[in-house]
Amino acid sequence: MRRSLFTGLLLLCSSIGLSGCWDRTEINDVAFVIGTSVDKEKNLYRSTLQIALPGNLGGSGSQGGGGGTSGDKKYYLESKTGITLRKSFLEVQEGNSRKISFSHRRTLLIGEEVAKEGISSMLDQFARIPQNRLSSLVAVTEGPAYMILDAQAPMEQFPSEMIRKLMNQFTKRPVTLKYLTNDLLTDGIDVSLPYFSLQEAVPEGLTETKTKKNIQITGLALFKGDKLVGVLKGKEVRMINLAMNQATSPDILVPGPDGRGYVTIKLTENVVTLRPVIRGDDITMNMRILAKGSVIENDSDYSLDSERTMHKLEQNASKEIIQQIHSGLHLLQDKYHSDVLGFGRTIQEKDPPAWERFKDRWEKLYPTVKVVIDTELHVENIGAVDKPFGRKDEVLKHD
Repeated sequence: MRRSLFTGLLLLCSSIGLSGCWDRTEINDVAFVIGTSVDKEKNLYRSTLQIALPGNLGGSGSQGGGGGTSGDKKYYLESKTGITLRKSFLEVQEGNSRKISFSHRRTLLIGEEVAKEGISSMLDQFARIPQNRLSSLVAVTEGPAYMILDAQAPMEQFPSEMIRKLMNQFTKRPVTLKYLTNDLLTDGIDVSLPYFSLQEAVPEGLTETKTKKNIQITGLALFKGDKLVGVLKGKEVRMINLAMNQATSPDILVPGPDGRGYVTIKLTENVVTLRPVIRGDDITMNMRILAKGSVIENDSDYSLDSERTMHKLEQNASKEIIQQIHSGLHLLQDKYHSDVLGFGRTIQEKDPPAWERFKDRWEKLYPTVKVVIDTELHVENIGAVDKPFGRKDEVLKHD
């Protein structure tokens, strides 16, 4: 009996120190931010938060996420300005009845004007507050970033989710806040980020409503230090992304074996390695590209049924890859002076003594680096047919 009484008193005393749930926060009192954008208006930061509306989520279907085909949006935007980025967030909080939480933020969009002025000063608050996710993906936008954050994304519940998926399709290792900060603090490499803009989804007049615009990656934002110095656009974007060893499965349009028509090849596998050769101040960067591909379209007059034709096709594809990379490198080295391929970092890793001699003069030496590209491309799959489908055999060419 005494032992039972003693045990009971011991349990009672131990429960006195338990605090219970006095500091709990009900989920109904929290506003979950799923995406943010940062813009600059004169001397003020504009922060725009995309906040989920749990009551409108439900299941997927025709209810329409992010301004879909019908029904209410599954998010809403709040936007305020402040002299610092944190101050602008606090201004949003003061007008919101729920406690704003950034723990579910997956994307951060930076307006072009902010990027031109420099992004280092705005990064502090993202790392200082533990609730902020350093795994949030970062991109630059053409024009105000809040316009992209409120664009149509009928295939997804939120525009920020569409942005995240596009970035994962574009590159093997999407740039997170963590990677962005690491590259900013690393010698011998400059930052590059996906460049988003709004593009017409359908021709004008196809629908009765106003012209629809979809979110799309249209370029690569190039930095020097923490400032945006230019945007790489056009066909060179995919090949420079390949040269950075970040391309997922890029397509390349190759002239037919006789120079007429085109064959489209998807690079299903690709690996790029860099090796510097240094003689005094003369630097040569040897780039080796190993790739495997598949034919996904044959618009030429050639039947791909012989080893000779396939060899010629692989040669043409290699020439096209090399030409596009050199074209992109010309812009990177001579126009923007942005070392997004990390030539300097490669020298630092492969030949530290040489980097010690170069690092204080790298801005001057970088444009003089000669790049030699060697490719080894094997087209392993030509699809279900070897001849251009729908054409008679007598009009085709064979080698």
